[in-house]
Amino acid sequence: MSEINVLLVGNTDRREFRQARASLDASGRVLSAADAASGAAMLEAGQHAPDVIVVAQAYPGEFSAAEIDRLRRLAPLARVLALLGTWCEGEMRTGRPWPAVIRVYWHQWLPRWHQELGRLVHGLCPTWGLPVTATEEERLLASATDPLPKRQGRIAIHSPRFEMVDWLSAACRRRGYTTVWLQPHRPARTANAIAAIFDGTDGAGVELGQLARLAVWLPGVPILALVDFPRIEDQQRLLGGGAAAVLAKPLLVEDLFWQIDQLVGQPPTEG
Repeated sequence: MSEINVLLVGNTDRREFRQARASLDASGRVLSAADAASGAAMLEAGQHAPDVIVVAQAYPGEFSAAEIDRLRRLAPLARVLALLGTWCEGEMRTGRPWPAVIRVYWHQWLPRWHQELGRLVHGLCPTWGLPVTATEEERLLASATDPLPKRQGRIAIHSPRFEMVDWLSAACRRRGYTTVWLQPHRPARTANAIAAIFDGTDGAGVELGQLARLAVWLPGVPILALVDFPRIEDQQRLLGGGAAAVLAKPLLVEDLFWQIDQLVGQPPTEG
């Protein structure tokens, strides 16, 4: 597939959706609709034959399940992806999430979207190519069978928690990296890292100072900040405080390494 056709429904002028919109525009042909009714009218008129329908929802209830079902009936071969804002994070517990829709929060979008495109480029089935009834667990299991290209180099892990360091180190070793643990209260002991992972919680206060100090310890080394459920304001504060990129916890290890690849620009090595 040389180009992907996307029907984008919703308002993507919000700050938290702007990166996602830019990634969509760069990936293929995008036709935008301000609301579900406009998107349905475009499909009925035959203006677009989408491979994917992306619905940008800023808050629960902005689009009804009936509206999503109508879009799906008009384009039955297209997968529906929900691009979700911060206010939708509790929807699975307290709201009425749309059935049979792949949910991606704004802070997850870039790694998830580009990994799916990468599967298409390499002749693999993207997870949105599974049956519409596939669960999130089944999509994760399907992606776990993807080839795992080996990498090389040292990753510095800055965290006060041994269990987090242990998990990240095990994942990095499986990928081919070596690691070193940088504890927040001790000066850095390495100048050989190709990237650093900063394990935080809210990325504010003391943690922001620790991030700035890490950037001084490792000049020129890109830092990936991991924080809990960031808001767009948190992301911008961290990017201005020394981080080169931000990922939300909990996270998928595939997202972690996609982001590291973007930061270091390292091609696969044999092995």
